[in-house]
Amino acid sequence: MPTMYEITADMAFLYQLMDQGELDQETLRDALTVSKEELAIKLEAYAKVIKEIEAENDAIRKEKERLDAKLKTNENHITAMKEAMKFGVITAEPETKKIKTPLFTFGVQKNAPSVVMDEQYIENIPAEYLRLKEPEVDKKKILEDLKAGKNLEGLAHLEQTSSLRIR
Repeated sequence: MPTMYEITADMAFLYQLMDQGELDQETLRDALTVSKEELAIKLEAYAKVIKEIEAENDAIRKEKERLDAKLKTNENHITAMKEAMKFGVITAEPETKKIKTPLFTFGVQKNAPSVVMDEQYIENIPAEYLRLKEPEVDKKKILEDLKAGKNLEGLAHLEQTSSLRIR
């Protein structure tokens, strides 16, 4: 059976022959009927494969969500266990904050300092401590204005594309 590309190329060629008057109506009608039937079979086969892949993608997304939740749970368990271990080391060895075992050495040490912003001063931050973001184009606003008939020539325009719907 020919591929979808071969079928559509054959159909285009038949239409071209018809336009040039090199093909009689009955021969053209018979050839196009066969080509359309073959194309319909191919389209249906493609649609079945697409539906299978979409179902597989849905299953993958659900499994990813489940694994993400499991990962978050594991990370929370690790954090809680480390906090309990830290408390144990500090309680058992308040001066050295260190415990050695045959396999591991557990020690509590200070981290590098980090900045914590005081909420009451957030509005009063001097400009030298601010980083301004790059401006972003508001495409939703542009779309609304173009649909409303506003002339934005040289700035933006609307384009209408098409896509295949399978029902």
